Amino acid sequence: MAASESMPQRSDASGSTPRPAPIRPARAGTRPRPPVVRVATLDDLDTVVALRIALLREHAGNLVYGRLRADAPQRARRLFATQIEAENEVTFLALRSARAVGILRCIDAAGSPLLHPARYAYVASVYVLPAQRRGGILHALMDAAESWSRERGLGEMRLHNAADNELAGVAWQALGFEVVEVLRVRTIDRG
Repeated sequence: MAASESMPQRSDASGSTPRPAPIRPARAGTRPRPPVVRVATLDDLDTVVALRIALLREHAGNLVYGRLRADAPQRARRLFATQIEAENEVTFLALRSARAVGILRCIDAAGSPLLHPARYAYVASVYVLPAQRRGGILHALMDAAESWSRERGLGEMRLHNAADNELAGVAWQALGFEVVEVLRVRTIDRG
């Protein structure tokens, strides 16, 4: 499905990237249909940019992710197009009713030459629209990433998540990820 079916193809007059259209949550007592997960293509570039910029905006208060450049959507188009076309990675989109509701990027990454494994799957840029959370989207995206990783002979998955997002930490732990490293940041006075 082309991005035009799930999101406008143009930026607005200010040059900003379109945001994903809101999806209404399922009514109480109804079970949402499982999402369709597929590989993103260049036709989905506007959707990919919108979802990944939304992820960064959601973490505006984070010391690292909160430093979004004003021209980030324009920079993102070039970067994400290169990533979509890369042979060592994949971007998955989760769709409900033909609309993108989640995204996950998975990279066939090289490990340290001193440690095992030599390669592993690095999960990045995971985002589910807030109204769609707790509806199986993350599980469906992770199932696709795990299948892709298995097909490439990868036996381990790694990821980073923002320390200030406790719910994400709980979700990742429920999916079997353990905390093995902590990233610390210190600002250097350039004075």
